[in-house]
Amino acid sequence: MAGGGEYGDDSKCQAALREAFGDSSDSESDAPAGVSPRAGRGRWRWEAVAGIRGLWLCAAFLSADEQARLLAAIQQEGWFMDENNQAMRFGDLPSWAVELSTLIHEAICVGDVNVGVGAEMTNEDEDACPLPSDLLWREPFFDQMIGNRYKPGYLRPC
Repeated sequence: MAGGGEYGDDSKCQAALREAFGDSSDSESDAPAGVSPRAGRGRWRWEAVAGIRGLWLCAAFLSADEQARLLAAIQQEGWFMDENNQAMRFGDLPSWAVELSTLIHEAICVGDVNVGVGAEMTNEDEDACPLPSDLLWREPFFDQMIGNRYKPGYLRPC
């Protein structure tokens, strides 16, 4: 959802969201561990990647501190040992992944969206948001994940 848009301005948009979903809590206990409440709202901006339909980038999604805490949580669980460079999980995800999922959902719902000039839009309703609306209502938001670890030099441009 773009800030503003058909609602005219951010305050009207926020009022509509509040009316539909109620007030969000400012409680620290409701925020994902290691992430301050509303940490990214001021910086979340989704950009459609020109030339690749359906690919979106939210460049400043996590701060450096949030990235460090996320990496520490992943390492603490031992997801990537020297002998293992990938991990899969289905069903119940680790707490850090659930917290990350919650942030992704919030960033999609309240962040700014920029489709861009070069982005191909074949279905404006679907293409104007990083995820289709039917997925935004799914609970849990994500229920599977694959994690890969690459050492420097593993990935080379084609």
